[in-house]
Amino acid sequence: MDDTGQTRRLLILSCSQRKRLDPGLLPAIDRYDGPLFRVLRRYRRDRARLEQRDRPQPDVYILSAEYGLISSEQPIAYYEQRMTAQRAEALRPLVLADFFTILDLHTGYQELFFCMGRDYLRALAGWEIRRSQNMSVIYANGSIGGRQAQLYDWLYGTSPSLPGVTGTGRAVIRGVEVTMTPEEVFAATSLALSNDGKQAANFQKWYIQVGNRRVSPKWLVSRLTGLPVSAFATDDARRFLAQLGLVVMRS
Repeated sequence: MDDTGQTRRLLILSCSQRKRLDPGLLPAIDRYDGPLFRVLRRYRRDRARLEQRDRPQPDVYILSAEYGLISSEQPIAYYEQRMTAQRAEALRPLVLADFFTILDLHTGYQELFFCMGRDYLRALAGWEIRRSQNMSVIYANGSIGGRQAQLYDWLYGTSPSLPGVTGTGRAVIRGVEVTMTPEEVFAATSLALSNDGKQAANFQKWYIQVGNRRVSPKWLVSRLTGLPVSAFATDDARRFLAQLGLVVMRS
């Protein structure tokens, strides 16, 4: 814990292929512009605006295919260097040395979150020899969308909400209006599952619990409205179902 008694947290985040093209130098957290960095910047804005102090802000370091392990505030130029298994092995000695220095300079980390793909993790292989007994370690996994969701949950301590959405039994999406009670929705869902439920389990994080099955919100909204799943996003489906009074959960 730090001097205030709060848990110390450390985030190690991989760089992103998408970068701002601004000339000169930018802080790394601003240079990288992939979805993970957008979540991180939004969290910092929200924390400042809401004066959130219940979850301490983590120290953030970025594993860069060009620069190795750097502070999120380090000024860097635009570059084009992809992380490969070979590049990770070449960077590994320097990355490990820098990571151990971070642990030495900032003792007492109790939460460590690695948010990166397999090739990036190669550059940190062997770090476990310095893991303390009281350190909780999380590795984000899955697709980029899945890692994005896990990062959000770890930063905020909760899943994203839908501000201002209440269950009224009436919802509209892409011009299609549906008026149903939750009981009617579940009855229609059960019928659709018995007739053709092959695509119902095609979801990454968000789902509706129907009996003993987890159902894709987009699939369910498509069945209720007749719209193709390509016509709306997952957040649209979440909002639509929440307006009908259903609870959309996160795996």
